[in-house]
Amino acid sequence: MAAITVRELYINGTKMPTPALNGVTLTTNKIWSNNTGRTTAGDLVGTIVCVKHKIAIKWPPLTESQVAVIEAAVSDTANPFVPVKFTDMTGTTVTYTMYFGDPSYTQYSWSEGLRYIKDVTVDGIEQ
Repeated sequence: MAAITVRELYINGTKMPTPALNGVTLTTNKIWSNNTGRTTAGDLVGTIVCVKHKIAIKWPPLTESQVAVIEAAVSDTANPFVPVKFTDMTGTTVTYTMYFGDPSYTQYSWSEGLRYIKDVTVDGIEQ
């Protein structure tokens, strides 16, 4: 896993609010063939058929309007598989087609007439 800082994050073509410092964790997952397992001698057999990616995103406290942008991007019931574009841990700008888990939000406070939401998090998993 690599925790990185992402300034430009796009979900389904919409620029997201800037994630928290070290608020993006990238994971690569090896997908193994159906015949993967252990032999009677205990050796692993099988083949890696592909590598998929996961992105865990957390944001600093946000306004309601910023949260609405995130919610609209990650909870599209008509099109659950969307392009996600960002610069990865190697410095390469990548785009993956991903679906999102359930976003999480915590009510924080009222300040100057605006409600702030903290602990905004969501995970994207490559299709």
